[in-house]
Amino acid sequence: MSITDYSVVRIGNVSEVTVTSSLGGTVYYHWYLDGVWQGATTEPVKTFWLDQDEQARVEVLDTADADYDYTANAPDGYPARKTLWWCRSTDDDVDHYRIEQQQDGGDWESLGRIHPRPNQWDFSLTTGRLDDLSDYAWQVIPVDILGNDGTALALDAETVVRTPDAPDFTATFDEGTTRVTFAEAV
Repeated sequence: MSITDYSVVRIGNVSEVTVTSSLGGTVYYHWYLDGVWQGATTEPVKTFWLDQDEQARVEVLDTADADYDYTANAPDGYPARKTLWWCRSTDDDVDHYRIEQQQDGGDWESLGRIHPRPNQWDFSLTTGRLDDLSDYAWQVIPVDILGNDGTALALDAETVVRTPDAPDFTATFDEGTTRVTFAEAV
């Protein structure tokens, strides 16, 4: 693509990335955090939330093509992360949502909290790096203004397998047909 310059400003947990593109007209910026697509903008600025002392690779692809396939052109190789999505509670007393993560059946750990805004109906949070070959579960807990927990919303659990075992196979060559046949080893 044609990004010619970038700058990063970090204040606490918030990192703001600004890029410069040599493209003209309407430019679509596709943002990736450690290879996970974070969305598209027509502005060359995007804000990311990272834990204290956490480092991440931010990549942006710029294009003038409104129909650009951001999944087919995603960057290769990245630490696993998951973007969690949920809809707002119908209870009007929600002060904030506490997002928790459980790894391999251990204790629930808080990932953060998000405060609702008027007329906002859906929310998202991207996890930190996830360990390969681990089981994860997530839940979102609405908390009222008195600090009382509401009913937890369980999000889809996932087993992270980024480096699967190589397939075990055999290859045979038939001289008569000059064909190679691959078969799964038993």
